[in-house]
Amino acid sequence: MKIEHTNGNVVKTLHAVIVPFPAQGHITPCLQLAKKLVRLGFHITFVNTVHTHDRLMKSSFKDREPDEDIEFVAVSDGLPDDHPRLADIVAFSVAFSERGPVFAELLVKLLRKSPITCVIRDISSGVVQEPARKLGIPVVGFGTPSAISIQCRTHIETFIEAGVLPLPPPPMNTSTPSLDPVKLILGLPRSDEEAAARDAPLICLPGASPTMRVNDIPTYLLTHDLDSHFVRLNRACQRPLLQSCECLLFNTFHDLEGEVLDAMTDINANIYSVGPLIFNSKKSQVDGVEELSLAATESALWKEDPISLSWLDNQKQNSVLFVSFGSIATMSIEQMLEFALGLEISGHAFLWVIRSDSIEDTHENEEFQITFSDFKKRTQDRALFVPWVQQIAVLSHPSVAAFLTHCGWNSVIESISSGVPMLCWPRFADQNTNCHYVKCVWEIGLDFESQVKGDTTIVSKEELDKKVRRIMAKDGADLEIDKIRTNARNLRIAARKAVSEGGSAHTAFMKFVQQIQQTSKLQLPS
Repeated sequence: MKIEHTNGNVVKTLHAVIVPFPAQGHITPCLQLAKKLVRLGFHITFVNTVHTHDRLMKSSFKDREPDEDIEFVAVSDGLPDDHPRLADIVAFSVAFSERGPVFAELLVKLLRKSPITCVIRDISSGVVQEPARKLGIPVVGFGTPSAISIQCRTHIETFIEAGVLPLPPPPMNTSTPSLDPVKLILGLPRSDEEAAARDAPLICLPGASPTMRVNDIPTYLLTHDLDSHFVRLNRACQRPLLQSCECLLFNTFHDLEGEVLDAMTDINANIYSVGPLIFNSKKSQVDGVEELSLAATESALWKEDPISLSWLDNQKQNSVLFVSFGSIATMSIEQMLEFALGLEISGHAFLWVIRSDSIEDTHENEEFQITFSDFKKRTQDRALFVPWVQQIAVLSHPSVAAFLTHCGWNSVIESISSGVPMLCWPRFADQNTNCHYVKCVWEIGLDFESQVKGDTTIVSKEELDKKVRRIMAKDGADLEIDKIRTNARNLRIAARKAVSEGGSAHTAFMKFVQQIQQTSKLQLPS
């Protein structure tokens, strides 16, 4: 069925407005979801902020036209051009949370053009929910992070009642809290009481692994102050708003996070695990057999390096360590040099993604520039350094044996979908939560032992060398690594099975579409 509107345009029956939180790790799964919905007959309006929209158009759509069924629109984030945005995540989040009137204006404008079947809003874009509700538009919540991290965010009251939060206050003579208020990186405990509290088992979180400890809660919740921005934001906007959504979508699959997902039905009765969204599915024209492929999303906010895959083509199978710490995480000069020297000592080939803003305080450090340049020259016969890559293509390349990662959820789910073991170096937010599941629950990776240096911790070159040698060891040389590889391969198979026709994620996705059809009283185009 198609609807003729007064402007004379014929539009598709189902129209979803998708609103990601304006960060790379949220835009990517939202665009993956958009493309899947287009294949089922939806028209998509994809809403970015002006800042991220401009970057996306320049990096991913500069040399080609976007899909005609996905219309990209932009709203102002209310910040000046020179604002650091995600480099000051609290200030950015505050500004974004105040854009309700802007989203209300946009939705009214879109409604004048055509009906809106639903608004699909990122778990971190609660700002759009009330404007949509006031206009009578059904709202779908989309969990772009892992289900376990979202479960933590929706159980702050549980943590408070159990005495898990807030953390014990720092001593009077301590000038800084353990949680960096800008970077949201959790530092060393400021007292013995805090150390004991963070090391305690986390036994109050429904559906969580019994191996979890308080330290595995997302870092922005591990605070001495319940009046901190992200605690207040999550208390106000997570459970209450998610309960009023028509349904919740998650970029995960039941065999991976089933216990958590099953425990979340107290938040919303309609929960659909529809991932990994990175997979494309199609029927072979020859024999009718379903084929699955890992598809590029074309959502990068950085220009992707064009030579990475050809370089990998010239490496031996299972010989390369892929190193990337995502789109936001940074590191100190000291840590950067330890990683560099550890990779050099290991003797293994590696592909290292280094963004222009990856390293802190490098502009005036000529000594570092010289040292790092010398390191690159010494390793040039077995290393490639790039500013950004098409990550899923790299992870699925037969030359890649392991992934040194910050454990952002996109990186984890893409690594799982590719069957690649991980070395985990989490930095902030939900990355420590994901790291725990990678190492202790799914057993598909290793983490690092850090050394205390002053008020911080650092992974030494010796520790990095040791863990790289282990994760890259030949089959049969390390029984734990053999088990990790087997588990990674099995989860890859489970992921593909989930998104195949009749699988748990495929079935959940079709149920979601049916629910939206029924809610909107419309039918899919024939």
